[in-house]
Amino acid sequence: MERNMSLVFLVWLNACFLFAADALQADAKFKLIHRHSPELGDHPNSTLGPPTSSWERLRQLVHSDHVRSRTIQQTLGPPGRRITEESSSKPNLVELSMRSAADLGAGQYFISMRIGTPPKKFLMLVDTGSVLTWIRCRNKCKDCSKEKESPNMRFYHPDESRTFRPISCSSSFCTYDLIPSNTVEVCPKPDAPCRYDAQYGDGTRVVGTMGNDTVTIRMRGNHKLKLQNITIGCSEDIISNMEQPLDGLLGLGVERQSFAVKALKQTKKTLSYCLVDYLSPSNVVSYLVFGGVDNQGHQLPNMQVTDLLLGHWSWSTHYHLNVSGISVDGKMLDIPSNVWLYDPSTRYGGVILDTGSSLTALAAPAYDKLIEVFLPSITKFKKKIYEGNSDVPEHCFDSAGYKETLMPKLAIHFSNGAKFEPPVKNYVIGEDIKCLGFRRFDGLETSIIGNILQQNFLWEFDLANEKLKFTPSTCV
Repeated sequence: MERNMSLVFLVWLNACFLFAADALQADAKFKLIHRHSPELGDHPNSTLGPPTSSWERLRQLVHSDHVRSRTIQQTLGPPGRRITEESSSKPNLVELSMRSAADLGAGQYFISMRIGTPPKKFLMLVDTGSVLTWIRCRNKCKDCSKEKESPNMRFYHPDESRTFRPISCSSSFCTYDLIPSNTVEVCPKPDAPCRYDAQYGDGTRVVGTMGNDTVTIRMRGNHKLKLQNITIGCSEDIISNMEQPLDGLLGLGVERQSFAVKALKQTKKTLSYCLVDYLSPSNVVSYLVFGGVDNQGHQLPNMQVTDLLLGHWSWSTHYHLNVSGISVDGKMLDIPSNVWLYDPSTRYGGVILDTGSSLTALAAPAYDKLIEVFLPSITKFKKKIYEGNSDVPEHCFDSAGYKETLMPKLAIHFSNGAKFEPPVKNYVIGEDIKCLGFRRFDGLETSIIGNILQQNFLWEFDLANEKLKFTPSTCV
């Protein structure tokens, strides 16, 4: 995939917020819909919707993680030059099976939002590592009879929106500001539209033109929030191995033109989310909120604070954390310090927080030490071996006789003294078959804290002050 088309989960929104006067005190709250939720409807040829078994559920999540980790590692280095006309006209697709929208390697969660004037509803995949926001689109289409719209196939028509404004390819906004969105260098005439060409980890490619439009969001208290001049990609060409069952992708990466950064800059508020257990019933939901988590202005109890490493690498769109180590049952593991320090020259090391990845992926030195101390606790159970299947965790066992109290206690330590202590169910996962919820990177690749480890914690992102706050929560 080209530079900012990642990830990462999972889970974070963006928007250039312009609040109506009567909505200034209201928070924008989005319901996050997991890819396995029955709310996504029936997609028989994809992995969207409820899996057929608990084991199939886990296998699908791991499969998607493999694609996403490739995407993330490709986007951790400095961006190259803008895409030329020649490279744009000659696809270089990776031949991988396309199984679902989430297998783009872009995320696990969806949100519903309304775009254009009059507003039209779209289901968007949330990607915390991407800057580009795009929608399946038909602009001034003269012959669209072959692709009829349906509940599972909607199109954005910018020519029918009164608030749509195109972005010209000769503008500095296109030639400089939107480079992270994979804009194309070719500009046949000054007033021609700004084009983009982006590719994902599974080989899927989206091509289209950039413009600005209005996004309408329903808020608490039945307020409606009009987000004006949101930069949106009109994807008229989506090239993949099968039909995509999603309307578009919402980019929430850390970059000045992203939806999240513009929204928080204008509202002077924070972005927060709380993810419920992935095995929870469908009536228990996760939320993403623009605004304070406590409208009385009080900090929640036991809230810890650590640093977000933002702006240290101007080309990075991910949420880097300042991790110092891992302990098990109170004892620090002997892990080399270079595992936790990101080196932009090699793209190795460091840790990012990602809602688009399910399992937590660790660089080899950290993973090996962690598994070494966990093995004595799981060897007493019957081991489950699935040879030749990379879409399953490495260490799985039968749950007969299993109790969480038999498992070691994990903690991730941050350089400022903060400590993240997830419950056992966040790292020993599954139902009738239990698995350690970790994946191994062969070298010193950047480690990823996935969304299952983050469950039942409130995460609040203060981008202005580069701080991350977190505390245990029921997410209700």
